[in-house]
Amino acid sequence: MGAKYQAKGDQTLTTSLTTALTVGSNAATAQRNYITEYLLSIALTPSDSQITWTVQRCSALGTSSAVTPGQINPADRAPQAAVGENHTVEPTYTANAFLLESLYLNARATFRWQAPPGGELVHAATVGAGIGWQALHASRTEDFAVSALWEE
Repeated sequence: MGAKYQAKGDQTLTTSLTTALTVGSNAATAQRNYITEYLLSIALTPSDSQITWTVQRCSALGTSSAVTPGQINPADRAPQAAVGENHTVEPTYTANAFLLESLYLNARATFRWQAPPGGELVHAATVGAGIGWQALHASRTEDFAVSALWEE
């Protein structure tokens, strides 16, 4: 069994898809990350509005604030994943490589996804490859948040 980690990212909603969190392969050691669980939520007081969520593979992680992943088991090695939040330059998303395309949720709802055994979300073992979580709304500007757990 691999080492397990978690991280959280957030971003402000806009009228186009913006990325709150990426988990990917770092520049020094190309590796796969196996996403076992993620949670989608609104970080501030939510409104009664519909938020569109998307999860997609990417080939470049974009420009973001670095996030230091937390270790689930403190005896595990340091994480290798490159993790970012609050993207100022969006990742390069792989065309039609959606892991979740257009999930429409009320902003007051929190959504939790857990992988069935063997059903983890995985990205290529290529430098810069990863998975990104995005959201949008036509007029709301709440911050949205994504928490992810993965194995390396």
